[in-house]
Amino acid sequence: MDAIIVNATALKSGGGLTILRQFIGALPEDGNEYVAFIHRSVTVSDAGKNLRIIRTDVTAPHKRIWWDVAGLKRWLKKNSIRPVAAISLQNTGFRVPGKCPGYIYYHQPLPLYINRWSLLKKTERTTWFYKNIYPLYIRLFLNSRTEIFVQLTFLKEAFSARFRFPEEKIHVVFPEVNIPAVKNVYNCPVDNNCLNLFYPVSGEVYKNHDILFRALASIDDRPERKTALYLTIDEKGLKKPDLKNVTFVFLGPLSHDNVLWLYSKVDALVFPSYIETLGLPLIEAAAAGLPILVSDLPYAHEVLTDYSGAEYIDYKDHTKWAEAILRLQVTKGTKFVAYKSVRRDSWEEFFSVIESRLQKPGRNGVIS
Repeated sequence: MDAIIVNATALKSGGGLTILRQFIGALPEDGNEYVAFIHRSVTVSDAGKNLRIIRTDVTAPHKRIWWDVAGLKRWLKKNSIRPVAAISLQNTGFRVPGKCPGYIYYHQPLPLYINRWSLLKKTERTTWFYKNIYPLYIRLFLNSRTEIFVQLTFLKEAFSARFRFPEEKIHVVFPEVNIPAVKNVYNCPVDNNCLNLFYPVSGEVYKNHDILFRALASIDDRPERKTALYLTIDEKGLKKPDLKNVTFVFLGPLSHDNVLWLYSKVDALVFPSYIETLGLPLIEAAAAGLPILVSDLPYAHEVLTDYSGAEYIDYKDHTKWAEAILRLQVTKGTKFVAYKSVRRDSWEEFFSVIESRLQKPGRNGVIS
């Protein structure tokens, strides 16, 4: 049996799982057969008739390496499946029998940024690994038959520079972004007399929570009004200041519906992260017409092109963040025209590239 092989065994949560589910939902019934390897915990509800799903658990580092290098290839041989293309949705390639085109959907930003990390600092060991060791694994599977898909133009340029990979073999496919209607599902008190700032964030050091803490501490004694900062992380381990005129609200992880609800209640989004592939909250906040304070970096400029409500700030300068927050205290309640980015159908473009590379039978049944 001939088939397009899809490797997505590591995608079981977060943005990676979203990519997998969108991929399956967009899979065309184009005459090709697909075999997708996914994590055993993942459920999918809209798989097409031309998709065979194989569930496995190879997420442990040693199992992941074995699977990518030899295990998947062995499984295909055992089951008499001949790959006509190999698609990885999880940043690194994998080996298959024979020589066929390989495609990697790349969405890991850490190797592409210039920031340095220390192996000696507990909070930076994971980022150090992705910056210094993970690229070696990425390189292992790059060859003349490989093509790359990334979400933004700056990632295309950065990937090409980092891995000395030809830009003409890197495709930019802006991800599908669906923003559902806001539901009244959350019961979080929001004081309309305060300036309410929102940062939907995880706990990584590069999310740069500390710059907001320092900025708010520096203006605590001269507020135009009290300020509340809502964060979607737990307080444990964070060094927040004890302030008179600022309230920190640590919400912990929230459902997407609850995040959207908060966009409808707060005054502004603050987003000082200095490492991102996309920054989905930027699109969601812009769609709500919110003022946005964001790091002055390429990802933000590209995502928020033409949005009038964004202010770009040096992610290392807490005084600039403080000044911008003071301006928001004066202009509280300002809204901008809701932003709708005009993008092509990214998955249609993705599958179009792959289809154009597939070998097709000629008139005499000969593969051309």
